[in-house]
Amino acid sequence: MTFDTAIPELFRRLPDLADDYQSKFHYSATEEPLPYVIFGSILVPTLEAALANGQTAKVATICAYLEDVAQSVREDARLGDLLVVEIGEWLGWAAHEDELARALGERTKQICRYFPGLATQRRTLRSERDNRSVLTNLARRFTGRSD
Repeated sequence: MTFDTAIPELFRRLPDLADDYQSKFHYSATEEPLPYVIFGSILVPTLEAALANGQTAKVATICAYLEDVAQSVREDARLGDLLVVEIGEWLGWAAHEDELARALGERTKQICRYFPGLATQRRTLRSERDNRSVLTNLARRFTGRSD
């Protein structure tokens, strides 16, 4: 797989993503689909939804595709950049991390610099910080809430 064949291969494996792309980006039907746009606007939201809805087969299919992309980085380094920017950055905050960590391939994790538990820790810390914020505390006092 190369950077230029990554999206046609994705659409071959997951035809519903091609349909999703066509409906969301119908105005650019005459242009080649851009890998960064497809990964960020189509693939990641689809993976998030599959994780949230317990669609383990779809999660496995997407993660197998990502692993094939990761394995192909040796052939085309641009694929590594695509994975790091679109998948690696998302992994740092992804929900449903337990299932995701099991489904991701080792090469994908390596290229994306993924560490299991990091996203959960970041979300927890953000929630704690938000709960300690001055505005949140003032709002609680004003509304009488104590949560």
